[in-house]
Amino acid sequence: MHFKQILYVGFLLASMLATGAVWAADAARVVFAVGEAQVAGRPARVGDIVSEGQQLTTSRDGYLYLETLDNGFFILRPNSAGQIVTYQIDAANPANSRIKLELTKGVARHISGTAVKASRQNFRFNTPVAAIGVLGTDFTVFANQETTRIAVLSGGVVVGPLTGACAPGGFGPCGGPDSRELFASKIGQTLQINRGQAPVLLKGIDAVPDSVAPPRADEPTGNTGSKTTVSGSAPTISTTAPASVSLATNSSLDPIRAKQLSQLSNQAGTQALTSVGSQPLIWGRWQPLLDKTIEVDVAALQAANQLIAINNYFAIMRSRDTTWQMPTQTTLGFALQQAQAAITNQTSGQVSIAKVENALLQLDFAKSSFFTRFDLVNQNERIQLQNNGEVSADGKLYGGNQQLRPNNMDVRGALANDNRSAAYIFQSRLDDSRLASGVTVWGR
Repeated sequence: MHFKQILYVGFLLASMLATGAVWAADAARVVFAVGEAQVAGRPARVGDIVSEGQQLTTSRDGYLYLETLDNGFFILRPNSAGQIVTYQIDAANPANSRIKLELTKGVARHISGTAVKASRQNFRFNTPVAAIGVLGTDFTVFANQETTRIAVLSGGVVVGPLTGACAPGGFGPCGGPDSRELFASKIGQTLQINRGQAPVLLKGIDAVPDSVAPPRADEPTGNTGSKTTVSGSAPTISTTAPASVSLATNSSLDPIRAKQLSQLSNQAGTQALTSVGSQPLIWGRWQPLLDKTIEVDVAALQAANQLIAINNYFAIMRSRDTTWQMPTQTTLGFALQQAQAAITNQTSGQVSIAKVENALLQLDFAKSSFFTRFDLVNQNERIQLQNNGEVSADGKLYGGNQQLRPNNMDVRGALANDNRSAAYIFQSRLDDSRLASGVTVWGR
């Protein structure tokens, strides 16, 4: 650590001991920046300190990762603008901390740090039309001047319109009859709020913020435990460290290592694309999984392909070159060609590979419906998963509500444009700790 950094840490610690609070303007530190990313109108550099009120912007190729004072994350994806309005941490009484973030346009992600979790009643994430409060959360947001969409990866959010008693200058969630909650258990659902209106719940991959600006493979990931990790690369960033120290010491997110891994993964993904049928469906891992690198670089491929479905590890894209045509047959049956699946224990963080066996996919175009089932095999355990869902007018597969039996998994996918193949991703809550996810590819 440099001499100036030691003095800085000492000063903050002395202030905390003397007053019990940190009311410094410093709010976060840049831990990764790529493309055109700026802080207060200047190019962002790793290690830069970000203060309250400084404007944060990214261009069409820019990504900006900020580690906040309490070891949370505020991430801006391409074509985005926002700021950390307030980040005041009361170390003596954490419940009195006051934190406010703002996204004026684009896509951002917030992973709550320790101070946010201790003072949820004083946390606010504003967009031009919405006030977002948290319940200990990891969420993504899309915003423009008229619309906001929120997807939750962990925990939950409370969303209300910025009207009447809910003012932009306030802190905490806005309650009342026009507010609505969304939890991560509602897989595949997004809250949308238009200016002056109450939030509404949407289904489908087209609505999620990731469809506007997908994450890089090295984007930090949060979990339900006490740690925040960087996918597939860097060591854990402990959220139990003193809040004041995290800005002045080296973060365990190594940006150089993350960038090298991302470049390596992008090369592997470009070479490992899997095409099915004469009009390709591109599918596979968009995030590293154990010792396996990514196969699909979603950001690089989005110009020529439409993102159909995405979950924590897998993604499906379809060519934009031609449009889907309804087949002449009333019904179609498909046989499983390939599959990848994993089971994540969200308590321990342990991930295990699973197999897909005894699989079936049948489509009835007269009823605009499909039925699918298979056995998920993990060591000596065999779990039967199934879903009865909808085939849309553009050949996409939308699974029925997994909470309504006999459905017990969520499904999102599509038919290839020539109807000779199909693919879908699935996700299923197996118990309180375990989440199964995977991708299946079908042919006939």
